[in-house]
Amino acid sequence: MVIPMVQPGGNDTMLGQWRIVLKQAEEAARAGHFEEALVLVHRPDVHDHKQVVSLRHRLAEDLIARASRRTDADDTAGAIADLDLAQRHGAPADLLATARLKVAERAIREIQADLSAGDPCKVVERLAKLAEHQITSPDLRRIRETAEAWKKALDDARRGEFGMALEELARTARLGGPSVESAVDTARQEIEHRRDAAAPRIERLYASLGLARWGETLAAAESVLEFVPDHPAARQARSRAWQQIGGLSPSASLPGRVAAGPAPQVAVAKSPLVPPASPAKGGIMFLDSADKDRDPAKPSWQDAMLRRNGPSPVQPSIPGRSEGGRLGGRFLLWADVIGGFLVCLDDEIVLGRAGADSPADVPLLGDLSRKHATLVRDGDGYILKAHQDTYINGKRIEASALRNGDVIRLGATLELEFHQPSPVSSTARLEIVSRHRLPMAVDAVILMAETCIVGPSPQAHVPAPALEAPLVLYRQGASLWCRASGEFTVDGEERSSRSPLTLRSCVRGEGFSFSLEPMSPRPSSV
Repeated sequence: MVIPMVQPGGNDTMLGQWRIVLKQAEEAARAGHFEEALVLVHRPDVHDHKQVVSLRHRLAEDLIARASRRTDADDTAGAIADLDLAQRHGAPADLLATARLKVAERAIREIQADLSAGDPCKVVERLAKLAEHQITSPDLRRIRETAEAWKKALDDARRGEFGMALEELARTARLGGPSVESAVDTARQEIEHRRDAAAPRIERLYASLGLARWGETLAAAESVLEFVPDHPAARQARSRAWQQIGGLSPSASLPGRVAAGPAPQVAVAKSPLVPPASPAKGGIMFLDSADKDRDPAKPSWQDAMLRRNGPSPVQPSIPGRSEGGRLGGRFLLWADVIGGFLVCLDDEIVLGRAGADSPADVPLLGDLSRKHATLVRDGDGYILKAHQDTYINGKRIEASALRNGDVIRLGATLELEFHQPSPVSSTARLEIVSRHRLPMAVDAVILMAETCIVGPSPQAHVPAPALEAPLVLYRQGASLWCRASGEFTVDGEERSSRSPLTLRSCVRGEGFSFSLEPMSPRPSSV
């Protein structure tokens, strides 16, 4: 709608301008275009006119009335949008409170259904979003308390704190009453099953740790994490085992794990290059990132890697697929204490089923197609293209842009969480949030653009809370480089500030150490 401009002239023209605006606003309101009407009545040249002020108040009340109608029609999102707009334009507080209470009462039915179905995480998320729009009520607060207790029980169980988890479930049952009784009972049985299944696995983990049998330790830690995904001791033990082994071949099979195809066994327990365990702390063995207490007469795991792989002089070029002289391909990053990561350098990354003939850059042990979906780096963002059943946040997609925090589901159950933590970098991280795994024991997949930041900042691509200062891996043409503060060594040679790397480099500095391992090219997609 075009608003006539006032031309310089007599007072009659100036005094009549508010009438034109008022008429236009009333026509927009009658057509249901409240946003347009509100813009008109807030124009500075008519804002204070008595009849315009009166219309502005009526529009806010009309918005509340429309929100009520939308609530009755189960259009909760539309009702909330109307109430937010009415509040911004001065709607009476008492009318807003009454309308919001009506929305809360309507939302209770759906939220209670989610809770009764055993989905407390979804309930907590929905209630938090409603609270952002001031939608609350005594019943919603009770449901939120119930859902938070239930969610805490699940979080405790994921860490192996089963006693606390069962206590929180009992509290959940008291708060939720009969409506959640069946679902809570099912959750209790599942937690008890996981507790009983995890107990002998945890015993085997401690036994293998005590004997410094790192291959067995790695397999035992993976076995524990299958039932207790966030078990702190198992995660520490797995990280410790990685460092002692010095980086596993992605094609190697570990004790207690089924490989995708025939593969040689990794014989690490008998290796004279593996140093003895560090003293146990509270029954769990930890790796000192600075390794200050290591016996200088015995080799470090970095030395072991160097001796195992042979001399690897630092040079700018490293193997990997390259387009137009740009570094490509994949490699493994094994970071002391932090964990292991599969790093993918190409702009198109195939997600699919693991196997000897799989074309997948990210091979996943699950019921998937060999080429299930493709991630495409497009400028600063990513697009997920589906070849088989693929979902983002529960919605099936053919192709869709990804946002930080999105949950990708491939097939029926395999779930990955997408993170793009730094606004100034296109690099992203994929974390597996279901119980599936890759054939190699890694914590996450890094989709590396130009840089990969390892550090304590929330914007780091590889979180490392213990690091005092970040270090950066970055691409320079067909080369991979490392930048870190101060002095550090690359394959035993002293470096300062930055250095090129090979895909067999071992890097060690004050408070950090990591090694790289190349991966063979994947089979071509047919």
